[in-house]
Amino acid sequence: MYTEMSLKEALKYFMKGRKVLVLNEYDDKSISAERIEDCLPKEAKYLVDVPVVPNPEFEQAVQDMVEPDQNENDAEGDEQLPPPDQPEKKLEKETVAAPGKMSREEKSKIIRPLIKKGLKNKEIAERTGIPLGTVNGLSGPIRKELKNPVKAEMIKSGDNSDRHKCRTCQYRHSDAGGCDYCIHTGKERGCDVEVCDKAVAGARLTKK
Repeated sequence: MYTEMSLKEALKYFMKGRKVLVLNEYDDKSISAERIEDCLPKEAKYLVDVPVVPNPEFEQAVQDMVEPDQNENDAEGDEQLPPPDQPEKKLEKETVAAPGKMSREEKSKIIRPLIKKGLKNKEIAERTGIPLGTVNGLSGPIRKELKNPVKAEMIKSGDNSDRHKCRTCQYRHSDAGGCDYCIHTGKERGCDVEVCDKAVAGARLTKK
């Protein structure tokens, strides 16, 4: 009597010398039964996974081929390393992490010392990663301040002794000077020109 079994169980019985049939069912509903040995061609080559047998001679040959390469690589690495007493060269390029997320004030603080070193705007942009257009916009006032520090300090402190506020104030009488604040506002300016606090930068107003 034949009983249906799994392939694993069927092979066990086959190895014990029992007769095993392979039952095949086709698309046309026909059925065929063949001996399992007929399904395994004798001319084919079968590969079996067996435990590896150590081969000391082969392992030694591989090790002999690998060790010279490792020693050679180590020697090359030693030649490239600087002597312990030789300081490493400092990279000249100064990079800024995520310059797009920085404020204009933060970028100005980075640009200022580079301008003092005499670097041009293009060089500053290349070193810091800050866009050249941004460097151009921020460097102008910094360069003017560094060129005339006394005047820059006067501007910061509100000192108008040199009339720098007057030249850009919308209340100026003309580009040559003078003040029309009273004419346009109907009020007295109420402050000395040296410490004027009424100046408003803009196009010169015409008389009403």
